[in-house]
Amino acid sequence: MFTEFRLKILHFLKKNAKVIFIVVCVWAGIFFVNLLLKNYKPKMDLQTTYEPHTSVMDEKSSVPQKISNDVEEMLDKYVNYLLEGNVEQAFEMLSDSCKQYSFENSIDDFTSYALNKVGTAKRYVIQNYSNEGNTYIYQIKYMEDFLATGLTNTTYSFTEEKIVFKKQKNGTLEMAVGSFIDYEEIHNVSENEYLKVDLQAVQKYYSYETYILKITNRSDYTIVISDLQEENEIFLTLASNDTRDAVNSVSLVLEPKESITKQLQFQKFYDNHNEATSLTFGAVRVMEQYSGTKDVAEEIIQSEIQNAIAKFSVNLPINQNH
Repeated sequence: MFTEFRLKILHFLKKNAKVIFIVVCVWAGIFFVNLLLKNYKPKMDLQTTYEPHTSVMDEKSSVPQKISNDVEEMLDKYVNYLLEGNVEQAFEMLSDSCKQYSFENSIDDFTSYALNKVGTAKRYVIQNYSNEGNTYIYQIKYMEDFLATGLTNTTYSFTEEKIVFKKQKNGTLEMAVGSFIDYEEIHNVSENEYLKVDLQAVQKYYSYETYILKITNRSDYTIVISDLQEENEIFLTLASNDTRDAVNSVSLVLEPKESITKQLQFQKFYDNHNEATSLTFGAVRVMEQYSGTKDVAEEIIQSEIQNAIAKFSVNLPINQNH
């Protein structure tokens, strides 16, 4: 019986030899591939796209190495001053224009700003954001040291700001915080028998510009520059002929013989390659009678506008250089 069973097995193997051979080869191949994969430990190369001195806005623009080295050194010193409580020394690192126009030369104002931005941060990262000529704009992010503490399944908070480095003619770098970029004097004057407007200067920030004007009412009448009753009361014209309405021009009314200094803010990004060319008061009215607009009937407002002694516009050219 055993002999008969063995003969049957031999007959089966002989009849299916090719199939069995193929199956064994396939099984052996799979076994050896799995064994190789199990024991193969590929070399892990660290890959990163983080290039802190290449512009986010234009990947073809990068900060020269000499300047990038100075930037890192200045930022390290600035942040460490703040973390060590040496606020005065950090403040002294800022440009004179930044200290004056962003913080009114007040160490208390700067301290409040710095505490709000840096706080108890233990770590910061930098990224070049935009470059315009000799002006280098960096985005700074302050955060807790999550690399040391670990944040598995945890969120973390951070603050950020734009810090600007401006190369001077003598080769030194000036630093400004709070997105402040520059202050430029203009002194363009427009005047007639009723009104004198002196466009004195502009404070430039990354996302907006603030214009400083001295406005004098020469007449014995109320002069309305803006009270939201006319179109195009105050606007900035750009090189592209686009216009920007003033952000804070809700009411600009001068009493007889009154002289005021006014700051007007317009949204404009520093790196949009679209320079401001003029500032315009488009609907100036010299009013014989002016009741204002609050709780005043519309028919009275329109009647006073129609009976204005004079209506005119004031256009002030702007000549700026980065």
